[in-house]
Amino acid sequence: MQYRYYEMPEDSFVLPLMGQTWVRKYGDGIDYLHFHNYMEIGICHEGTGEMLFEDKAYHFEPGCFTIIPPNYPHTTNSEPGTLGFWEYLFVDCEGLINCIFEKKEDSARAAVEELYRRPYFFEKGQGEALKNDIMTVFREQKERKHLFKQKSDAFLIDLLTEVIRMNESDTEVKREDSPLVKDEVGDMERLMPALSHIKTHYMDEIYIGELADLCALSETHFRRLFNENIHLSPLEYVNSIRIHEACRELRTTDKPIRTVAFETGFTSISTFQRNFFKFVGMPTHEWRNHPENYEYKLQQYKISTYEGW
Repeated sequence: MQYRYYEMPEDSFVLPLMGQTWVRKYGDGIDYLHFHNYMEIGICHEGTGEMLFEDKAYHFEPGCFTIIPPNYPHTTNSEPGTLGFWEYLFVDCEGLINCIFEKKEDSARAAVEELYRRPYFFEKGQGEALKNDIMTVFREQKERKHLFKQKSDAFLIDLLTEVIRMNESDTEVKREDSPLVKDEVGDMERLMPALSHIKTHYMDEIYIGELADLCALSETHFRRLFNENIHLSPLEYVNSIRIHEACRELRTTDKPIRTVAFETGFTSISTFQRNFFKFVGMPTHEWRNHPENYEYKLQQYKISTYEGW
């Protein structure tokens, strides 16, 4: 399992990954699933193959698209000897939802939880209204005309609203007619409440027992599932998120290192410096001057960071 951490462009709710860079043999040399810190929306333009959602496989072809919440394991594998062409939108759903609800924090939190309830795989011809919203966002991001960010946000809000309505619907739909992907609860789905909590509360003190309770698991069972699926202990994972955020702060602000340490959840400078060196491989002051090695160092821990361009 690999955790792929994306950094959102400044003053934006969407990170588009577009163009010929994404014509490739998907899954080449990769035998593991991955998950992200943002919602992933992907659309297939060319190629065929297999999309894996945790332990479920779906055939992809041009015209299909996916909506995958954060922390949900998946991967894409092209058919042997072929190339695929996918384009992606990574969306800061919390940011957009907060814009809708403004200061109504409870309503915003409930909407986000509903939005992240399940992933979707849409076959060619399904979900055309949603697909139109997605294609409009891609077009706006490519053409970058006046007010393109505002128009992208408007269509993303429409898209997310429809997904929330789909998730709230009590209508019974036969599985073979539905793009819904959800059967029995898998290990990663059991861990999602903890992963979501860590994502939004990394700056606070986090207790393993609290995370286990969120997942309705005993602490022993929770630790075992976490290690088996994330390949890090819960504490290592929490600290990896904190270090990601600390690196972002060190790169984009001139805050003192002590301030960054405490704002990202570390209770002492020594603990912060020790974990920073563990994940990044160099002291904070050295990295601040030479951040180009960050991605390589994190990949050694099966955690990758990606930026927009």
